[in-house]
Amino acid sequence: MKVFKKTLILFVVCFISDIIALYLPFPFPGSVLAMIITLLLLLTGFVKVRQLEPVSDFFVKNMAFVFLPSTVSIVSYLDILSSIVWEFLVVCIITTFVTFFCTAYSVKLTVYLLNKRKEKKENA
Repeated sequence: MKVFKKTLILFVVCFISDIIALYLPFPFPGSVLAMIITLLLLLTGFVKVRQLEPVSDFFVKNMAFVFLPSTVSIVSYLDILSSIVWEFLVVCIITTFVTFFCTAYSVKLTVYLLNKRKEKKENA
């Protein structure tokens, strides 16, 4: 029952963010809004990390299942993609490298900040 409640928190946030996204005067993805709301809930302490950790760990470990439907749906657009295959490949390669570098530098920054925080605690 505990896992259900923890999962319910994420689904409620996603549901609310999708509703908010519908009423915004400009297009904005509900999933991005859900991440922002979740971050705000965590930063304010309204939701604790330990409440979401088991569910988020599960989703990270099983991430391939999350992307499976979108990957399979690409098959229905093969006729369109075949006419722009080179452009599609170039975009895929460029975005892969951009994602790689952004992730690498995000991790590098996070490690730096954590080490700085750790040193500050040790010196205090």
